[in-house]
Amino acid sequence: MVNMRPERNIVLTGPGRSGTTLACHLLNKLPDALALAEPIAPRKFEHLMPDVEAVCEGIERFYRRMRRTALTRGTVISKHVGGLVPDNTMAVVDGTRQNVAEWGEIATGKELKPGFYLAVKQPGLFTALLPVLVQRFPCYAIVRNPLAKLASGSTLMGRKGARPKPPAGQRYDPDLAALLKGADSDPIRRKLVVLDYYFGRYAEYLPPEHVVRYEDIVRSGGKALGVVVPSAELLDEPLELRNLNPLYDRDEMLRIGERLLASEGAYWLYYPRESVEALLSAL
Repeated sequence: MVNMRPERNIVLTGPGRSGTTLACHLLNKLPDALALAEPIAPRKFEHLMPDVEAVCEGIERFYRRMRRTALTRGTVISKHVGGLVPDNTMAVVDGTRQNVAEWGEIATGKELKPGFYLAVKQPGLFTALLPVLVQRFPCYAIVRNPLAKLASGSTLMGRKGARPKPPAGQRYDPDLAALLKGADSDPIRRKLVVLDYYFGRYAEYLPPEHVVRYEDIVRSGGKALGVVVPSAELLDEPLELRNLNPLYDRDEMLRIGERLLASEGAYWLYYPRESVEALLSAL
């Protein structure tokens, strides 16, 4: 009986570059929890669309399989660096900031009982499916100051002149695809549309206490994740706020910040404009 506590199958989502990997890293420090970073290939369930219930049943089967392999073989599937879910999958390689994580089987590294908490984070997929997932799983989102999130994403290595990569959730929510129509010619507008979509989903489908701010996680040493897994309230990790990471392009932050402050979006439900202005003034 590997799935005795299905309510302990936790959906973890959030906009990319918002601290979801850090949350997984911290949850993996707990004796009664495992947290997997994007173990599901974005296209894995695309063939089942538009039957979102069938997609969610596939996700439930994935949780059962991960519980079974964790308990019987001591392994799970996750993105990882050197066999561990890191606090950050980015590193500077050859002068550029790149994703250094790989996908594959890793050891759990701990003795687990059948009722352990199993968190899986899939930002795009789970955000798109949130209206249905909330009926099956406890769901949580990790969010971050919108300027810092956008600045972090803009530093990632990309091919000059390449078209922006479509969000993974677009395959599972036609509404997102419609919102992005015609936005390719304005990269900042496109980013703001996607960010508004993400925050809007959380505001509509999650109770306020299920939306955890990256800044609160850092300032509390991880304790803020106690709403996700109660034993996280005992965490006391030395964490550093990276909203003004020196790797972020300051000129780009100023450009993004100006457009962000002039925009309307659901992100203002969680972060006042003053929080963006404070980051800009600190540059």
